[in-house]
Amino acid sequence: MDGGKMKDITYRNILVPIDETKLSKKVIDNALHIASVENGRIIVIYVEGPSNLKSFPDEFHEKLADLVIKSIEANLEYARKQAEIHGIEIHTRVVGGSNPGREIINIAQKSKVDLTVMGTESLRSDPFGSLTRWLIAADIGPVLVITAGD
Repeated sequence: MDGGKMKDITYRNILVPIDETKLSKKVIDNALHIASVENGRIIVIYVEGPSNLKSFPDEFHEKLADLVIKSIEANLEYARKQAEIHGIEIHTRVVGGSNPGREIINIAQKSKVDLTVMGTESLRSDPFGSLTRWLIAADIGPVLVITAGD
């Protein structure tokens, strides 16, 4: 604090990493709410990491991968539609990388994000080593964590 005055806090560039789960819609809703209050924009990203589906037989692997892709596309479309309805600037990106956490950090730094809004279903069950906890420790600025129970 500077002479008793609080520094202006603004969340104009909001990074929103999503996945294929239903929780992503809740994360998007929270990010859009903050963006509407702050007159900000959201950057919705999905990071394609190495597939964990390879242990399944090929026909199952293809069906599961197709389902995941459809769910991600639906979540991205949901974000675009909701942003349009509320008049909020949105950028969407799908990026590949062997280390999703590193990709999110790189995008956060390049985009000069003020806030990251992300979901986690594993914070309670796996508090150590989760992607969410790793990003909080990465010092990319404030991270708002949305859980399934919120």
